[in-house]
Amino acid sequence: MKITVNIDGGSRGNPGPSAAAMVITDEYGKVVATKSKFLGTGLTNNFAEWSALEGAITALVYLAGEHDDLTAEVLADSELVVRQFNRQYKIKEPSLREIAERVWENLVITPGLKVTVRHIPREENKLADAAVNKELDSYMEWLEQQK
Repeated sequence: MKITVNIDGGSRGNPGPSAAAMVITDEYGKVVATKSKFLGTGLTNNFAEWSALEGAITALVYLAGEHDDLTAEVLADSELVVRQFNRQYKIKEPSLREIAERVWENLVITPGLKVTVRHIPREENKLADAAVNKELDSYMEWLEQQK
């Protein structure tokens, strides 16, 4: 089975309110799942991007348990996270390093899962970006109602 996962993370204020999202499509390009999550306040964009990648890998590990030989391409518009994941750049921030270690460990313990992580332009990541913004808009609306 082959699937594609578009991921995105965002932070308003950087640091600020942050969210992560993923959109899973099948080999024919049909959206099979969209998942977004509000992460909290005072978080950076890089934390949100790495959290989106961790969520995608967690979902892929689950799917790999349901299907033999799962191949997935994860697409992200964060060049930094893609290069850090692919070990082209070092990860100096401890909180990001912790997420990366969990991601890499999940891949090691799931041998039937083959994952590539590739950078794409932001214009090609509209569905994941929209899911992140929907989470952040919901939070901002809730915050406004609390006044």
